[in-house]
Amino acid sequence: MQPIISLIAAVQPEVVQWRRHIHEHPYVAYEEQPTADYVADLLGCMPAPLDIRRLTPNSVVADLRGGAGEGPMYALRADMDALPLQEESGEPFSSKRPGVMHACGHDAHTAMLLGAVKVLCQMRNRIRGTVRFIFQHAEEVSPSGAK
Repeated sequence: MQPIISLIAAVQPEVVQWRRHIHEHPYVAYEEQPTADYVADLLGCMPAPLDIRRLTPNSVVADLRGGAGEGPMYALRADMDALPLQEESGEPFSSKRPGVMHACGHDAHTAMLLGAVKVLCQMRNRIRGTVRFIFQHAEEVSPSGAK
């Protein structure tokens, strides 16, 4: 079994790629279905089986059952919504959607959680219990997608 630091280093380029894709394609609260679809597609390609559910069209929940026996449930969460702002950064991965951008890090939160999913899938046999990954929509508004 590889040390966790090696697994993290190996997934880093993918995390950057995922973050840039999400940054280029931002969606405001309650319109995140394309982001949720992207996340669900990536989760379906992870190196261990996940129980993937869409509780709403704009959110994704996935459970990883550990291979080391029964135990507690752990939860990790990322928010996916963007803000109604015009991006003027000039970066090659700038928002392709006028008037919408990821200005407070939700693109990075989502990409990093995907990275954590991949690493933990590779460590599945060392996990006791279940890890739940929650990709939440509509974090920036009230009522929020946490309901």
